[in-house]
Amino acid sequence: MKKLTRLIFLFSFIIFSTTAFSQNDNTDFNQTIKNLSTSAATGYVGPAISSFGSNLNTGWVTKAPSAAKNSFNLEIKIIAMGSIIDDAQKVFSTVGSFNFTDAQAQEIAASASPNPLEQASIKNELLSHAWNLKISGPTIMGADNQNVVLDFQGQQVQGYTLQNYNLTDVKGFLNDLSIFPTAAIQLGIGTLYGTSLAFRWFPTVNIKDLGDFTYWGFGGMHNPAVWFNQEFPIDIAVGGFYQDLKVGTIFETKASMFGLYASKTIGSVIAFTPYVALTSETSTTTVQYDYTYDMNSGGNITQKTENISFEMDGANSTGFTVGAAFKLAILNLNIDYKFANIKTASAGLSFGF
Repeated sequence: MKKLTRLIFLFSFIIFSTTAFSQNDNTDFNQTIKNLSTSAATGYVGPAISSFGSNLNTGWVTKAPSAAKNSFNLEIKIIAMGSIIDDAQKVFSTVGSFNFTDAQAQEIAASASPNPLEQASIKNELLSHAWNLKISGPTIMGADNQNVVLDFQGQQVQGYTLQNYNLTDVKGFLNDLSIFPTAAIQLGIGTLYGTSLAFRWFPTVNIKDLGDFTYWGFGGMHNPAVWFNQEFPIDIAVGGFYQDLKVGTIFETKASMFGLYASKTIGSVIAFTPYVALTSETSTTTVQYDYTYDMNSGGNITQKTENISFEMDGANSTGFTVGAAFKLAILNLNIDYKFANIKTASAGLSFGF
């Protein structure tokens, strides 16, 4: 019994600790993203958008409901989902509009000319309008010892060809992350006429330098075999799920998934259940933040704050999941893997009857 209790607490610790994200302790994400124009921000946060969506659409199902008309069961599960981050998701490159702050313009001007008067002219021109630049470097998933770089691509200001400029305040925020985690608590209730329901939530947690993390979702499955007067060799079901996740005031992801599920339970008190799922999924994340920069108008430099808001869709549209669940009396452990554009694994520990 002691070993079982330790296992439960260890598993719970692993689940809940994943929300810490292991971000750079010296960096505030709100301060990081306020330095990015829309063009830069879409490339920088893009991988996180797809990972949020894939995680939300993972781990809902460990077996199809039985074809019973009235067979009550209740399950409480803690679950961890993790999207696999490859090297391509840790860097980005794009071309787009960018405005400078007074301090940034001064640095660029100082590197272009040693003459104070020419520096002032260069700075004023840099602050006079938005610039079309090549923007590249680490994404939010990338290494925290690398900076996002602005490339003027040979553009000249006051007769000087401007060199690349490092955005020292914008680095890889999650420090070369390999697995992007999310966690949830899930309640399952069934089975009535082959139908089961599931609800997810996560207690509000304040993630350092990001804000409050909140998450909820719901859905259900139906086994059509309940309407046939014959026994099928496997349990099959169709189902759909909807989820909403918020991280601070910057990210909000809405995700939905519809699929066909199949499983086969071998055993009773001690049981083994392999399962598969073919799913169609969508996710959309709204990103909202304040972008700050400076503008030179008639020789007067004023700070501008522009509210940026844009939506990005997750990369996944279809997924194929394979997994297995193991039951020992009221204790259940499952693990699965989803093959999709964003590959995602999940593991869950549940208690039910």
